[in-house]
Amino acid sequence: MKKSALAPRRSAGPVDENRIGRVYEPQDDTALLIDALRDIDLRGARALDLCSGSGAVAVSAALGGAAVTAVDSCPRATAATRRAAVAAGVAVDVVCADLADVTGETFDLITCNPPYVPTPPGTELSAPGPHHAWNAGPDGRAVLDVVCALIPGLLADRGTAFVVQSELAGVHQTIMALRAAGLRTNLVRKRSIAFGPVLRSRRNELVDVGLLDPTTDLESIVVTRADRTTAGDGSDRHEC
Repeated sequence: MKKSALAPRRSAGPVDENRIGRVYEPQDDTALLIDALRDIDLRGARALDLCSGSGAVAVSAALGGAAVTAVDSCPRATAATRRAAVAAGVAVDVVCADLADVTGETFDLITCNPPYVPTPPGTELSAPGPHHAWNAGPDGRAVLDVVCALIPGLLADRGTAFVVQSELAGVHQTIMALRAAGLRTNLVRKRSIAFGPVLRSRRNELVDVGLLDPTTDLESIVVTRADRTTAGDGSDRHEC
């Protein structure tokens, strides 16, 4: 793995190990993304985990036999990923970098659990915790759109990408963006879950802007799979 392919961010100083817990803890979306990895053979794959957070997805891919590079822009997250890899006894190349810095190499597998919670103005601090891990702009696509633009240039021939998100953040937009880049796409996982504390904290605002049905307490999270196959083999088949 060529480390020069990713440009690490300069550290602002040592990470306080007592505050590493201030990262996005694995939730249902993490579990759903990890479950999707069962669909492919990870042995020997060159894998890139974007927005790695706690490192749970990166470690799962490494345990399956992949050579994993994990990227997150938060120093606390990259510290947590290193700790998770050590605890699991696997090697993960962990890089603290912005998404824009991820260039220069292609991967057989790309995974991403990005921030995707729609964030109407005034709700940025509606729930305690690492807000950067879920706040994603008014429509929830501030990071998703960047990820969808990056994946085609990072995916190797015959490579596969998995992206998990909420239905509230425009699943069709994700599919269409990846299809437009020539990738075959379909939904491979879907799960309905009760609102968590973040959605509950901004429920009224999401209803007001028309993103949330006021009669429901459930949201669907999905995993989109994108494959680089033969040119023009895009698809919008739903298999979940």
